Amino acid sequence: MSYDNTLTIKLPFSLADIASRIGRALDPDVGGDKSFTRIVTGQKDGKDIYGDTISMTTPCTTMFKDQARYLLANPVHLQAMVAQDYAKRWVGLKAPSLDECIVFCKGVIPEPPVTGRIL
Repeated sequence: MSYDNTLTIKLPFSLADIASRIGRALDPDVGGDKSFTRIVTGQKDGKDIYGDTISMTTPCTTMFKDQARYLLANPVHLQAMVAQDYAKRWVGLKAPSLDECIVFCKGVIPEPPVTGRIL
């Protein structure tokens, strides 16, 4: 498979649990529950200082990125897809509810627009 794009999703740290559970279903294999990590904003006395956001970035196809954007704009469809994946691959684990998917989608922090000229 040839990846021709990159997907980044940034959220408030308060949504880490929901993001982990949704990430589990979005990953086509395993490990998606660990996709979102807390962002390091600096260091003090040799130790990382963490901000109040989490983020994930993954190489992907344009089609996957378009699908992800659609799901982020349509939490009902996101929840249906996630619930279906949990029923198939994660039996025994609780899929995120529609309310959790709505909170997740509303919590996405948009990437700043690219500005300036590319020379």
